[in-house]
Amino acid sequence: MKKIVLFGLVCTMGVSTANAGWFGDLFKKSAEPQTLTEACNTDEIASICPEIALGQKTLTECLSENVKSLSKKCAKYVKKSIKENKELILENKDAATNAANEKINEVKKSIADKKAEKKKSRAESKKALEEKKAAVKATGKEIKDAATAVKNDAVATGKSFKEIVK
Repeated sequence: MKKIVLFGLVCTMGVSTANAGWFGDLFKKSAEPQTLTEACNTDEIASICPEIALGQKTLTECLSENVKSLSKKCAKYVKKSIKENKELILENKDAATNAANEKINEVKKSIADKKAEKKKSRAESKKALEEKKAAVKATGKEIKDAATAVKNDAVATGKSFKEIVK
């Protein structure tokens, strides 16, 4: 009896390896998932990373931060993807950091330019005010001089009129 069972197992294994179409699928391990959607359920992703829509760059960061909360199949895929794409992830992170630093520098330059423009505008306003003050002072002096001249003329006219009336 043992020989018959053993013979049957050998035949079955021989058939399954020779004819994978019939029996091979029964003994085959499931294929490794090739995409994130094959490895992870979208409901699982949505519940763990609710603020992130599929396809966004930050999805990888969210999943890698929450890998312990993922199903085994999904966690395995995420870990494998991170390992395979570590260099690309670092490049993207560096590129994002560089872009952010460039934007920060642009904003700083814009602020500095506006401050300089404001300072220049204040200096120009101060200069214009000083010029107006000087003009008003000069005009006031002219008016005072004219008033003094009119007074002197009036006094002279008054003296002349007194001499004529005498």
